Amino acid sequence: MDKYAEKMLRSLENPVQTGEYPDLKNNADLAMFLKQSVEKGILYTNVQDGKIVYFTAENYSQMHQNTAYELMYVLDGTVIKQIEDKKYTLHTGEGYILNRRITHSDDVQDGFLLVLDFSEEFFREVTRSIDIREDTHPVFSFIEKCGQDSSGWRKSYLEFSPTVPLPNEQFRTVLDSLQQELATKKIGASFLQKGLFLRLVELLENKKMFNVNAIDIHSGKEDFLVERLTSYIVRKYGNVSRRDVEKDLHYNDEYLNRLLKKACGKTISRYAAEIRLDRARQLLSTTSLTIGEITNLLEFSSENYFYHFFKKAEGISPSRYRAEHHD
Repeated sequence: MDKYAEKMLRSLENPVQTGEYPDLKNNADLAMFLKQSVEKGILYTNVQDGKIVYFTAENYSQMHQNTAYELMYVLDGTVIKQIEDKKYTLHTGEGYILNRRITHSDDVQDGFLLVLDFSEEFFREVTRSIDIREDTHPVFSFIEKCGQDSSGWRKSYLEFSPTVPLPNEQFRTVLDSLQQELATKKIGASFLQKGLFLRLVELLENKKMFNVNAIDIHSGKEDFLVERLTSYIVRKYGNVSRRDVEKDLHYNDEYLNRLLKKACGKTISRYAAEIRLDRARQLLSTTSLTIGEITNLLEFSSENYFYHFFKKAEGISPSRYRAEHHD
């Protein structure tokens, strides 16, 4: 990395070496970072305090921690995310919320990544008047509990993915609006930033838009594997086989099948079929997509197979279901 790019990164992230990995301290309570793969490397963009700074440099993928919370969202393509000693591949529309104790890195080889850093003080201020309960506000509640952990050793994070394989225009619009308000010094910008941040988190809590899963790194091996397995099936919209599971999670499929059945009483095939059916119901009831388009989105082999799959589970045809349940 050339000296100018290194200087720019250091000025934006203020790395402080307090342990094995650097702590990145942002200059603002709310800041947006964008990393986009381009021909000459990575286009870095920082938006905060009424300013936009951008430059091109090599891919910075050093393991680090943050002094702020971090919401990361893949705008396009794929991103390799390392969290502690595990690596995950994220696709468009997927992301994480990490607490400050998680050691992580981002490897953007062919993608476009957005990172939103927000301080604990900022979060407390904007949620002061909100009645945060886990049953009604699970994402707000997760962040609040991270701030209340005085022991300082708990490592947990939220992962989220689209409920259905469609672009989320509403979420992207809020992100775009937040970027515009972070880039301006106009009167009222700070108030709009707070409102847009709250709206963003509220959208993450919308079950018709996102699947959200809390991961505790300190959970036992079996619990952690069940979390990884169910998350994998959900992110694939139920279109998985036991062979897929074994290949991608690197564990014997029979072993994972036993763990899932022990945890929730369902086999991998049964759990996947229920997720696939739920996504089909949602697309039928909330969109105007044709049956053929839904068949393709959920990767059924044919409309005929989708028809029989759906009718066997629901007792009525997809068209009849849509007529009775469409919003």
